[in-house]
Amino acid sequence: MFLPEYLDWHYHQCWLKIIVLWRNLSLFPFYYFSVPHHLKTLFSPWKRQLVSMKPGFHFDDFLNVVFFNLFSRIIGACVRTATILYGLTAMLICFILGLIPVLVWPIIPFFSLPLYLSKKPHPKEEAKYLLTLSGRNLKNLALILFNHEEGRFVSSRLGLDPTLVHNYFAREKDTGDFDILNSRLAGKNGSVFLSDLFLYLSESYRPLQSLLEEKKLKNQDIYQTALWFEQLAALVKTPLLFDLQKIKSLPGIGAEWSYGYTVEFDKYAQDLSKHISVFPYLVGRENEVKEIERVLLKSEGNNALIVGEPGIARHILIETLAHRIKIGACPQVLSHKRILSLKMHSLISAKASVNEVKGLVSDILQEAEYAGNITVVIDDFDKFVTSQDNRVDFSDIYSKFAESSVGFIGITTPYAYHRYIEKNPSLNILFEKIDIVPPSKEIVFTELKLSIVPVIEKKYKIIVTYPAISKVIEDSDRFITDIPFPAKAIELLDQSAVFLVSNKKSYTLLPQHVDLFLEQKLKIPLGDLESHEKEKLINLETLMHQQIINQNEAIKLIASSLRRSRLNISSPNKPIGTFLFLGPTGVGKTETAKALSRIYFGKEENMLRFDMSQYQKEEGLERLIGSAKSGLVGELSSALRDHPYSLLLLDEFEKSNKEIFNLFLTLIDEGYISDSLGHKINAKNTIVIATSNAGSLYIKENISKGIFGSELQQKLIDEVMKERIFSPELLNRFDAVVVFTPLSEGHLKEVAKLMLQKLNNRLMSKEISIAITPELVNKLANIGFDQKFGARAINRVIAEEIEDQIAKRILSNTVKKGEEIQIEI
Repeated sequence: MFLPEYLDWHYHQCWLKIIVLWRNLSLFPFYYFSVPHHLKTLFSPWKRQLVSMKPGFHFDDFLNVVFFNLFSRIIGACVRTATILYGLTAMLICFILGLIPVLVWPIIPFFSLPLYLSKKPHPKEEAKYLLTLSGRNLKNLALILFNHEEGRFVSSRLGLDPTLVHNYFAREKDTGDFDILNSRLAGKNGSVFLSDLFLYLSESYRPLQSLLEEKKLKNQDIYQTALWFEQLAALVKTPLLFDLQKIKSLPGIGAEWSYGYTVEFDKYAQDLSKHISVFPYLVGRENEVKEIERVLLKSEGNNALIVGEPGIARHILIETLAHRIKIGACPQVLSHKRILSLKMHSLISAKASVNEVKGLVSDILQEAEYAGNITVVIDDFDKFVTSQDNRVDFSDIYSKFAESSVGFIGITTPYAYHRYIEKNPSLNILFEKIDIVPPSKEIVFTELKLSIVPVIEKKYKIIVTYPAISKVIEDSDRFITDIPFPAKAIELLDQSAVFLVSNKKSYTLLPQHVDLFLEQKLKIPLGDLESHEKEKLINLETLMHQQIINQNEAIKLIASSLRRSRLNISSPNKPIGTFLFLGPTGVGKTETAKALSRIYFGKEENMLRFDMSQYQKEEGLERLIGSAKSGLVGELSSALRDHPYSLLLLDEFEKSNKEIFNLFLTLIDEGYISDSLGHKINAKNTIVIATSNAGSLYIKENISKGIFGSELQQKLIDEVMKERIFSPELLNRFDAVVVFTPLSEGHLKEVAKLMLQKLNNRLMSKEISIAITPELVNKLANIGFDQKFGARAINRVIAEEIEDQIAKRILSNTVKKGEEIQIEI
């Protein structure tokens, strides 16, 4: 079999490539020197330099015009003719030189044998070759695979040391059952690649399965990581001399001679084809780039309006288009186009008045029109098409030139488009809107693997693992709420890499490093549960009862919700927990919320408190979410944006109006609100607690009748719906409606002790304390047994009488350090 395969390789595969290379090498000078283009434009004026006659006939003017225009064409013809001759000469030389290997190769068989023996197997054949090399032994196959270049990549990108993996399999005595692997291979349709071998081996060889289980990895992790290596290898571009289509699409030498100068325009513009993007590939967004190409190819109305949120890769799409034109990857019609980004702010600052600026804009666009190959990119397009809100209106100028040879690409946001551009009929006719939406997680994952990670690894000299990329996608989606994909994933990956390097933790980025970074940044627990945190979650009810007296049902429901959220069991598309607390004043509703904030978020300051009685008027909704018309910033939207990991407490919730109820319906059910600009604000990492005194008398009446627990809860829900305080739709959205019952005298004594102990904690810094005596506790409990204010009365007495007594004694120097003060009220 060896000889036929070698002869096929020598006479068929290699000779055919040499012939293709000879053809392309011969044609390369033809297109590189732009011979077809120069033949078409042979007598065109040099750089479109022509002059026109003044009004009326003047013989000297006529001679000047004829002479100048003729001279311009002669210069153009001479330079183009010379270029054509250079191209044809180079073409002839390449043709003759390339013919030599074409003729020699068939008559030198066996001289190529060393090359044949050293060549790497084709990816479609490599798996078959390694299977043969393993001798039907799974241990050998594992050693061969993980010693292979792809295997070392797989090991390192799964967070494993390639040397340790080799030693692990070398020590292994289990050779495995090859028939199991063979049965999986038999079920594979089409070619078998190394990534398939990694997957089938992980499903067939027990020692590899044990290794993956120990490292908390899945079979799909090893398969996808191997596939990642193969995808990166596939990105290696075909050499130019093997791609005739790309050779034909090259701009070539002198293509710009047929187009005019843009001296003034270039002062205020950036040539995007010369701008080097940080990330070399735009993966999964080819459809958007081709959509822009389609608009620019139109004979009329070749103006595109890119509409999308910042962070969605709007600018990178245009940079990619410019790069594609430069390397000849676009349709040939676009090969001579220059994509120039016009710096409008520089233009505006260059002149003293708006009219002067308009004159300058008109002049440079006229220069671009005369050049004939300019596509103008205008960022923040909405700022320059209306005079509203301190903007400058150039829409009449844009409309004039948008119908000429100048192509425009405007960039704006959905909100700005609807507010400023959509209402302009002339712009809507001349510009075709292209909506850029956030890419899916799958596309972002691919973009990170193939485009972003190689740059990050090179920049920070680290290795980014496959599980770390998965973690970045998951956590950026959950915790970064103010920017869309892919920007937020790229930002989190970059910040995690900086965190890894700056803390010198490792040179391999693992999922736990992403969690550690976010824990420090957000001050919330993430990652695998430590033993102390497991204990806290298990004993959450006990911890809360140390701060809250009675209210067993409320504490039980809250603790259950927190456990589900921390273990990622509850729905990820809703807030951590949503509760409606119903009960009289002074029974612990607000104190429960404070305690929850202290326990879950670490401090009471993580509680966002809104008194809904202050938002009853017509402007209440605008105060909460803002107003686009007046520019008012929303209090609730700002608070959630600035503190996305917090407890949101809505006091006196029943006083909200219908519009505000509808706002909270969305928040409770879908985990977000929309501000006045239409921006979604994520509230999925928020605990929402609404409190209300609704039904307080009804609660007391039923308790006096001996009705408690779930029966009381259901009767109260029916009562508030009957009284139309809350709608069934709203009540059903909450995770739980929790009834807070009035405190008994015994409960009030416990509350009094707790409040006094908190006072002693505050006095520790002054090295004094108060004596918590049964008499003091009883007096406070009697005061607190107030049917109107409940435990709040105790708090008031402590503040007004006890704290005041202590303050007077400190000021009069009648208390010593370490003294236990006796209090009388």
